[in-house]
Amino acid sequence: MQEDQLIITGIFKKKFINMELYNLLSQLKLSDPDRYRAAVFADRNLRNNLNIIYGFHYELSKIPDITSDNLVGSIRYQWWRDAVDSIYNNSLLHDHYILQYLSDIITQNEIPRYWIDKLIDGRERDLNSTSFSDLNEAKTYCRNTSGVLMKIATKSLGIDPNEGVLKAGEAWGLIGLARSYKYYHKTMLSNINFNEICDEASDIYYSALRDLKHSPDKIFPAVAYIALIPKFLEKLQNEKYKPRVDSLILSPLSKKICLLKAALLNIY
Repeated sequence: MQEDQLIITGIFKKKFINMELYNLLSQLKLSDPDRYRAAVFADRNLRNNLNIIYGFHYELSKIPDITSDNLVGSIRYQWWRDAVDSIYNNSLLHDHYILQYLSDIITQNEIPRYWIDKLIDGRERDLNSTSFSDLNEAKTYCRNTSGVLMKIATKSLGIDPNEGVLKAGEAWGLIGLARSYKYYHKTMLSNINFNEICDEASDIYYSALRDLKHSPDKIFPAVAYIALIPKFLEKLQNEKYKPRVDSLILSPLSKKICLLKAALLNIY
C-alpha cells in the first residue's frame, strides 16, 4: 500500500490525497470513536490499516440504517461478498474506493477469507429484528461481529490473534448490547435478562485479559478500547441504573484518560 495514498494521521487535512478516505476518517471519529481513538496508538502505517478495516466494517454496519427493505439490504451485503470474492480471486475489483486498500491489507497480512465472511454474515443479522433465542445466541452474534472484527484488526497489524482477542471482542459486543438494552429490550433482546448480559460480559472480559497477557505489545491499538469495559460495567451494574430507561454515555475526556492510562501501564 502506497503511503501517499493512505489516510495519514488526521492532524493536517492537507496531507490527504483522497478526499473519500479523509471523509471516511471523519466519519469514524463520529460513528466508531472508541476504535478510532485506540488506533491512534499505532504507528502511522499500521494505523492506516486499522482505519481501513474499521471503514469496511462501517460500510457493512450502516446498511440496515440506510435501507428500509430487508431484501435490498441483503442485496447490498451480497454485493460486498462479491467484492470480497474479487479480492481473493485476484479479479477486477468492484468500484468502491475502500476496496483497493482493503485488498492490499488482506493480501499483505494473509487475512483468512472465512473471517471476512463471518463478519459480513454477522452484520447481516442486523437486518433481522427478531429476538435472540437466548444469551448463547447473542454471544455468538457478538463473536461474529465485534470478535471477528478485532481478529481482523489484529491480523492487519501482522499479529496472529489468540483466543483472547476473540473473547475481548465478544465482551465488547455484549457491552454494546447492554448499553442498547433501552432500545431493544422489546425486540432482539426480549428473551435475555439485562443482568445476565452484564455478568457474561464481565466474565468473558477477565478471561480475555488472561489470554491477552501472552500477546505482543504491538497488539495494543487493536484491542485497547476494551480498557473502557470496566468503566461501562461500573455504571451499568449500578443499582440506580435503569436499563429500559437510561442511556449510558462516557465523556470523550474520560475515555481518553482511560486509554492513556492503559497505554502507559500497558494494560487493558
